[in-house]
Amino acid sequence: MKTEATVEERLTEEQCWELFQNLFPNGLDDPSLVQKLAPEGWERSPLVLVYHPTADQVYEEALRFRDNLRRLRGKLATPEEEPQIMLDALRREMPVDAPKPAEECADLLGCCLWDLFADNHDVCTAEGALVDLGSFRASAGFIANFRHRRSHAEAWLNERREYIEFYLGTWMVRHRADLTPVYELIFRRMQQLGLDWRYVHPQLMRVDLRLPHEVLESENIPEAVRYDPTENYWRERREAVRDDEVADLRRNLDEDYRESVEEARLDPPPATVRAYQRVYGSFPAGWPPEGEGENSR
Repeated sequence: MKTEATVEERLTEEQCWELFQNLFPNGLDDPSLVQKLAPEGWERSPLVLVYHPTADQVYEEALRFRDNLRRLRGKLATPEEEPQIMLDALRREMPVDAPKPAEECADLLGCCLWDLFADNHDVCTAEGALVDLGSFRASAGFIANFRHRRSHAEAWLNERREYIEFYLGTWMVRHRADLTPVYELIFRRMQQLGLDWRYVHPQLMRVDLRLPHEVLESENIPEAVRYDPTENYWRERREAVRDDEVADLRRNLDEDYRESVEEARLDPPPATVRAYQRVYGSFPAGWPPEGEGENSR
């Protein structure tokens, strides 16, 4: 794995592009990939549930999403705020679409690539250089360009980043099917190219998007004219309330992270880690997670 001496060395975007072409020479829509992941047919594969979930799965997802919102708020919603989720209605109204094997397999591979090459994890070459695709959004945009077979020059010139297709990878759907075989396929190809992977436990980041009010005010207006004692008093009150809300959210996120680390240490490894262990013969660096700040770059 990478050392302190090589931690800052990164592949250029052109080198990352070449690496992905070596990983998947025929692109993500290569028909042989469907055969490898679903030898008995995509329609019969458990992976088809990623894009064609059952009504029960959608129902459980809705309940889980609602419960997560409650935890984030730190309080229960009032009855009139609670969304009514009816399983029978889902079963009646859910559309039934025919599977699209090549398209869905390519999209799933793209999302799983985001899970491994983004999401704060580290991928490095045999020489210790990081394969850094950029931010969450930039990584998703890079994978989208590769997925749709845009040439690197075309993507660079047009700056087309349809990142939303792969943003956050499989975060919303990974529980619908066991994705271990997909990660195994990717890891095998990574291993053949001498690549290694370091696990970083996922953590929701807190960002305060507020701008200081003085930045929003014109610098050309003298302070004596701009200052309003009454407005200043209420603005400070509003900012104090927002500060309290941000502090509460920070505490909730930190507590959720600590709990998720403890759960991860007790639960079976996630699909990414299981797949790595099967291909490389050992657990990746960073597993099991140790706590806040200890697995970060």
